[in-house]
Amino acid sequence: MKKLQQLHDRAALAISPVALVIAQVNIKPDKSKAPGAKGLEDVVNGFAWYALIAAAGGFLIGGACWAIGGRIGNDYTATGGKVGMAVSTGVAFLVGAAAAILNFAYNTGNS
Repeated sequence: MKKLQQLHDRAALAISPVALVIAQVNIKPDKSKAPGAKGLEDVVNGFAWYALIAAAGGFLIGGACWAIGGRIGNDYTATGGKVGMAVSTGVAFLVGAAAAILNFAYNTGNS
């Protein structure tokens, strides 16, 4: 059994460098080689526009709820309006920063 284990260890040591050379994968995203890349880019930009419109609507509705709730003394509605405005601001930030965040993560992983 010990000889079998030694044989296995020697074989693993002999194959490991070869496996490392063969198993190397290079990933270099190239938009020109992806069919339909321009169409997908347009779809993503369209979704970003819709998300910004929804965030603007949510911000306005949140502001109205905050104003009305504060005016009539309903703290629950006023707090809901504040939260709605904060969430809408966060969504708008993420839509605007999505490309920068993803490029940062890709460049960090690629280095």
